[in-house]
Amino acid sequence: MSRSIAYVTGRFAPMRTSGVYRVEAVMKYLPEHGFIPKVVTLSNDWMSFTAKEDYSGIDVPALQPTHWADGLIRAISEVRFARWIQREALIPDLLTFWARSAARQVASQLNDVELVYATSPPYSDMIVAQLLADELGVPCVQELRDPPSFHRAMRGRSERFARRMLEFEREYLTRADHVIAVTPRTRLRFLVLHPELDPDRVHVVTNGYPDIEVDPGLSGRDRSKFTVAYVGTFQGSVKARSSSVFTPAVLMEGLAALPSDQVSLRLVGKVSPQQRQSIRKIDRGGVVDFVGQIERAAALAEVAAADVAVILADDDDWWIGRKAFEYLRYAHTILAVVPPGDTTDLLGRHSRVDVISPNDLSSLPIVFKRRFEEWSGGNWERGSVAGEIQSDRSCVAGIAAVLDAALARN
Repeated sequence: MSRSIAYVTGRFAPMRTSGVYRVEAVMKYLPEHGFIPKVVTLSNDWMSFTAKEDYSGIDVPALQPTHWADGLIRAISEVRFARWIQREALIPDLLTFWARSAARQVASQLNDVELVYATSPPYSDMIVAQLLADELGVPCVQELRDPPSFHRAMRGRSERFARRMLEFEREYLTRADHVIAVTPRTRLRFLVLHPELDPDRVHVVTNGYPDIEVDPGLSGRDRSKFTVAYVGTFQGSVKARSSSVFTPAVLMEGLAALPSDQVSLRLVGKVSPQQRQSIRKIDRGGVVDFVGQIERAAALAEVAAADVAVILADDDDWWIGRKAFEYLRYAHTILAVVPPGDTTDLLGRHSRVDVISPNDLSSLPIVFKRRFEEWSGGNWERGSVAGEIQSDRSCVAGIAAVLDAALARN
């Protein structure tokens, strides 16, 4: 028998961000386990404000509550100094006013739901979910991909802000019936930060890879060249975040010792004209190919076709992003520039993965040279797919098990 649940998410198709893919997987596979999600999400105006790309509005039925202050908050967010004050004041985020009214607006339309399940960020989803669960008298399951207490976007804020965010996280995690973390380290950190949490109610359900067949032949790469692919955000200026591994200079310097006529660096993702110009200035060998922003299957085809697919992470590594699982499934060889943590633990076990620290970028030329020589010598067989990684379908099965536990307990 199917059970109806409210699914609260601030990331929804056709928005194209990494957080949307897990949401899409949940919507696709959760009905296989007898759950029918009823979506509660942001208005199209908020979606387009946060999407950072063209956004035409959601393409499935969903409840999209609004608040009279939404437009005012967005307008203030465009003013630099006012935005700073606003972001320091509003806990957990800019959607605070929207969140506190959203549950009241939609509760009467969700009288048949048996559980409320929320995924975040944005962290206001946590407020909506708990208030809605309280209103309906049903269990609440909170899934935190990037927890408020140690999300990288919170760095640089005041100590007072960080303390208030920690208090916010504690309040809503301890009120939830069950909590889902995406890595073992995240779960452990929850239990250390919030001793009140019952360990039996804190679960780990990792990310996964999409259940699709990827055709490397769709890539436009030149097969006569040693090809390195990077998918995602890339800082266009060498000076922008000069200490970051996300500057294009990092990979270009690593490839500099190789013959430029035999090397191609394919950048997959949105790159502005100004960013292109900045990258061209340091691309003296002409190795960069701008693939642009393309559909997911095409992007994964670039990953599968590349000789080396690159993962960059220059911050504390307390989570495993989807990219790690996708690359282990589809990539020929992986170069991961990541700090110690869950991603390093996962990737470091595989022979076709080179893992180096962001603090040891001098190793980049050595790694590229070794892989280039293997490619040149024809010793370039694809490694086996990692057996322990999960697909989207198996990850959603793990989520469904937590929802079952919440309903059984209730």
